[in-house]
Amino acid sequence: MPWLPGDDYRAVVASADGRHVVAVQGMLDPVPVAVAALADPAAPAWREFVTDASLNLAGFLVGDEWIAVTDAGAPRGRVVAVDLNSATPNEPGSWRTIVPESEATIRSVRPVGDVLYLAELVDTHAGVRIVDHDGAPRGTVALPGKGALGEMPLAMMNILRPPAEDQAVFAFSTLTSSWGVYRHRPGEPRLETLREPAVRLEDCVVEDGWATSEDGTRVPYHLVRRRDVQLDRPRPVLLWGYGGFGAPWVPQFPGTMAAFVASGGVFGHVHLRGGGELGRDWWEDGRLRNKQNGYADLYAIAEDLIATGVTSPDLLALTGASGGGLLCGVAATQRPDLWRVVAPRVPILDLIGACRDGYGRFVVDTEFARVDDPDEIRRLAGFSPYHLVRDGVDYPAVFIEAGDTDPRCPPWHARKFAARLQAATGNGSPVFVHVWRDSGHGWATDKGRLLTQATEWLAFMEKTLGMTPPE
Repeated sequence: MPWLPGDDYRAVVASADGRHVVAVQGMLDPVPVAVAALADPAAPAWREFVTDASLNLAGFLVGDEWIAVTDAGAPRGRVVAVDLNSATPNEPGSWRTIVPESEATIRSVRPVGDVLYLAELVDTHAGVRIVDHDGAPRGTVALPGKGALGEMPLAMMNILRPPAEDQAVFAFSTLTSSWGVYRHRPGEPRLETLREPAVRLEDCVVEDGWATSEDGTRVPYHLVRRRDVQLDRPRPVLLWGYGGFGAPWVPQFPGTMAAFVASGGVFGHVHLRGGGELGRDWWEDGRLRNKQNGYADLYAIAEDLIATGVTSPDLLALTGASGGGLLCGVAATQRPDLWRVVAPRVPILDLIGACRDGYGRFVVDTEFARVDDPDEIRRLAGFSPYHLVRDGVDYPAVFIEAGDTDPRCPPWHARKFAARLQAATGNGSPVFVHVWRDSGHGWATDKGRLLTQATEWLAFMEKTLGMTPPE
């Protein structure tokens, strides 16, 4: 099979009618590299299809076409059809445009019957548009609020679930309601609820804001608070972010962090460059040589909340997991003056040391720096948290958690960073680390264990901020 060079993720996608299969390569930028015609025994087993690795085409087989979302020539995405028998499949000019680029960021396309359902983001909030196979409008789906559609964070993950023939079933959440499950059938006016959200934050306010980063870029964020918590004086604020790998940081229910809101705090969901909420340019402006932009975005939001009196540095907290755990480590060491308490969870914190193993090298080379270039490694040291720790600096309180079976962000990152920070901090702020036994990177961890973990770091955070949980 004509795979592209490299060690990226690979999968095979079959058409609903069983006539073709397509081999796809690339977790972040899927490319349909080869096709096989199952219905024709005389055809070659596999033949090359799209072999240009720079062409992102996450999609599905529909008849004799690969219908996909691409950002080739369209940073916010467009929907195209690539003929399986095209003589020039690597030339975007030969593709049939179904839906052109617009102000909406098109996240995915899914065939349902004889129409296509487009999942979009408009100013970070989800929308669903329906078109036919030529792009003619066939309506929209009225979603139950401003929020997020359920999707896996990386592009290839979203094309492995086969489409349904007569219905679109999806999860939806908001910043004040947990995930519900809904169904829509083409031509029907209403959305059917299959499972109601299990949890709702009652009598809460959600406010949208924009901060200006140091290069002039406008950066969106959302705040959630109880209605009786007035912003007439600085309040405890917990920011939650990610900003990496082109993964959209959608405005969804904060899960166990809703307890922070119930305790009278303000929860802040932040959108940083490096994510995919505002299209390909938003990702590219926050990765590799531009990686520092995403951290600058976070500081701009924090400074905006301080300048407007929403909070103060002695009441400001930050958390994140995985790449968000790295975000916490960078923020605590680059701008220790901004935070009272930071909680990196399942983090990667030594970006240079991470290059010693295959997965860490892949992650660093994809998102942070080209590891074979000495100048790039020197740049990497400028935001590798372990290498930024300096003796005698007044660092915020820090609580680090990791899993002892985590293959992505191994626990040595947490232990090494915590030890260095404990030795260096100049103000005596506590630096705790908890490496959980029989625990991994989050998704496969038992729900009871996840609840216990969240209770621990949230309790540390609320105690540090002087908060009292409700009865």
